[in-house]
Amino acid sequence: MMHPALTFPRPTKEDALKQPAKWNSDWESTTKKFQHVPPSKFFEAEATLLKMRVAADMDTAFIRHQSLLGNLCGLQLMITEEALTYFARNDLEAKWMQASSAVRGKHALIGLSNACSIAKDLHDVRLYCGRELTLSHLQEDGKIVLDLVQAVMALNDAGICEMPETPKDIADAAWDSFAQVQRGSTASESEKLAVANILALRTKLICHVVHFTVRSFLGLELPEVKLEAQKYHKDQFPEATMEQFVGRAAAKAAAKEDKAAWKETHGKRPEHCSYTGCFKINTGAGKFSRCKRCWDDMKREVLYCSGACQTADWKPNHKAICGKPLSFETASTRKYTPSENFAPVIGPPIGSYKRSPSLVYQTNLLSRNPKADYVISDSLKEPVFMDFPDPETQSLFRKCREKAMTTGDRENVAIMGHFLCWMTLQTRQVQPPASDGATVNVIVAQLKKEYRFDDLHLAINEMQQRQNMDPFKRPVLLSSMSPPNWVRFCSGMNGYQQVVLT
Repeated sequence: MMHPALTFPRPTKEDALKQPAKWNSDWESTTKKFQHVPPSKFFEAEATLLKMRVAADMDTAFIRHQSLLGNLCGLQLMITEEALTYFARNDLEAKWMQASSAVRGKHALIGLSNACSIAKDLHDVRLYCGRELTLSHLQEDGKIVLDLVQAVMALNDAGICEMPETPKDIADAAWDSFAQVQRGSTASESEKLAVANILALRTKLICHVVHFTVRSFLGLELPEVKLEAQKYHKDQFPEATMEQFVGRAAAKAAAKEDKAAWKETHGKRPEHCSYTGCFKINTGAGKFSRCKRCWDDMKREVLYCSGACQTADWKPNHKAICGKPLSFETASTRKYTPSENFAPVIGPPIGSYKRSPSLVYQTNLLSRNPKADYVISDSLKEPVFMDFPDPETQSLFRKCREKAMTTGDRENVAIMGHFLCWMTLQTRQVQPPASDGATVNVIVAQLKKEYRFDDLHLAINEMQQRQNMDPFKRPVLLSSMSPPNWVRFCSGMNGYQQVVLT
């Protein structure tokens, strides 16, 4: 007998956008009925469905899983790049936390309904998300959505945004524990694939939900989701195999439903490049090239937008599987060679220190612009890249910057903040000059957000007092500079400017 999770009446994907409030209410009533069902039971249901669908062509199932993982990696990279900008330049964290529960709920519902309307598999996997994707949970505490955004960010150990080799899963104690046991057992390939599909689809749905929620909240257009092309095979949903599990009538109905869903979500999908570092969509301007051996030997369509992508994908990925049957292991493993290598100019956080999203944005800007000493972007149309031409000054500043960014040490943050403000007043030494918008108030506001340092203005005033007490009136950052070098450094400056903040 089939598990009830396979046969219960679910809200339909079509209602997600037509009647989002009712659709969500129906979903939450449905998930409440299954809130105490352990992952093993859901897995049992999913594995049953998977066995029906892949009996005729396991290789196609592995290709679809591989494509799912690759697209999820690309989605997380896109979310990361956008979210860092939203945190740093749109003040997302403060605005979302200050919003009322009703406002957060309004945009969370938009996120839920639009994400679940993308495809039937994403819609149905909401059942496996439990409380995590209930509207009340998403709106009751502002930190929940913000934490989910940060949980899926594609950042390496140094905090640099780059395409991940494997997606970042959303942690769930019950599912993670079950998946760990499943991977270590003697499960079949289809059973391993079933649990991996659940975890990947759960994560992908949550990614889309938070992405749409945030964009809706900021008044931005919701992105159009383009899905990958797949060819339809007449044995895609073998009714004979289904009959073994559910009987003839149910098998016929299930096959009909699956075919309709497949045609809707797969039949009109554009082609995409198979290289993990690209995933470019074919807009119709030209035809993608196909791996001949994979097509001739396996009828597997592996497409590349260019010879460069095909070459880049060969050694790390495609060589091992070209023209050969896939396995769960090969379908789950992808290696990625970044097209652009950004060497981190700032070390990773030390100890328990955790950077704010705004500070992560700063470290990424500096890694992409290594000649810059600091980037002022808060409330500005275009970022202002500050750099200090004097080698000794630059060396002292970067040592202070490293300490501030890797430990959050407040004295170093204050020393650095005071120097940035002081140098902004000495426009001769700043490139470009302060007239471009990098005012003292803008700098202080940005640093407060980056280092979560609300009293920074008081600390900077203290640094100014220490400068006033210096016999040569050197900023604290340059207190070790020799008097002759200090005189040379000050030549041509516009008098002695003090930083006074209120």
